[in-house]
Amino acid sequence: MDQRIESSLADVLALAGEEPEAVRQGVRIALADCEASFRAREENKRMRDQATRVSRALCRARVVAEMYQRRGTQVAEHLTLVLSIIDRQQER
Repeated sequence: MDQRIESSLADVLALAGEEPEAVRQGVRIALADCEASFRAREENKRMRDQATRVSRALCRARVVAEMYQRRGTQVAEHLTLVLSIIDRQQER
């Protein structure tokens, strides 16, 4: 997986055990950082919005994969919250 995606996952995993509002804020920041990185590396200006959508989809897919690996743990519960935050961000 892309290092930018892994970095975002590490950021949201580090938020485990924090208050829900802190998790929401941290996830938003991690997503924004990842999106900015994908957008900046896209050379074709017309494809930058698409790169942003792809980064969000990859982050979401990585969270789902990690949830599956850690099912039955508190981390999986944390990732469920993270996933709901990502999904709400996509609706915007």
